Amino acid sequence: MRDNPTTGVSECETCGLVTPSEDLSRLVDYSAGTMHDWAVGWGGEITGPKDDSNRRLEAIHQLEEQFRFRSILDYGCGKGEMLSQFSSRYKTYGVEPDTSARKFATQRIPSASIFDSYDSAQNHGVQVEAITLFHVIEHFYLPSLELGNIRNLLRPEGLLIIETPNSFDALLTDYECAEFQNFTYWSHHPMLHSRKSLELLLERNRFRVLQGEGAQRYSLSNHLYWLSKAAPGGHVIWKDRFTDETLKSYAQDLIKSGGCDTLWLVAQKID
Repeated sequence: MRDNPTTGVSECETCGLVTPSEDLSRLVDYSAGTMHDWAVGWGGEITGPKDDSNRRLEAIHQLEEQFRFRSILDYGCGKGEMLSQFSSRYKTYGVEPDTSARKFATQRIPSASIFDSYDSAQNHGVQVEAITLFHVIEHFYLPSLELGNIRNLLRPEGLLIIETPNSFDALLTDYECAEFQNFTYWSHHPMLHSRKSLELLLERNRFRVLQGEGAQRYSLSNHLYWLSKAAPGGHVIWKDRFTDETLKSYAQDLIKSGGCDTLWLVAQKID
């Protein structure tokens, strides 16, 4: 693992869940922003895929047509990237333990109510119809406790929308890219889920899975850059190497094979 080289990982043969072989929670302080140091040692700031926001918004708007929700909470909202997209359409809330990121988000979206913790949101009586976890659930050391808290913030039959890395990502499995494995496995990823492990976790915590899909956030250019240069950022550095048709076809093939980098799952609170 990149921040603790003596620690390995364990994979469940039944469900595909990947976890560190020891508890590394001592290395984690989300309130101090340690999660946002993820690119340290790998070129500093790394830009994510430009289409993330549009893809997420399109999916959420489709869900809104079916479930008619008007309030949404982004749990682990960071600097408010998605909250800023939600604020013109929904009554918007956020939870973000990182002091600096929360301050930025609060200034960025004055109409949103952003809290430092679940306890603070609960004490303010927050109840919403939908909660999003965009690359957050993999950071939970106590996932059942966290999901219980999230349940308490959801109204009856409320939706939980999750996007998280896939433990069967082709770079981790088929391609066996050691540098990418080292990049992905670290103290801030105590649980890297497969679709099966994520569904089992949600079902144990009284959520009904409505939708489970895959998405490919990073491009063929990114994969080839990892394999040739052993570093992230290829989706930007080599962004013009392939036609849009080629990139789309590659992404679709990864999704179809189950080797895509991202899981997208929608679940509903049940009593």
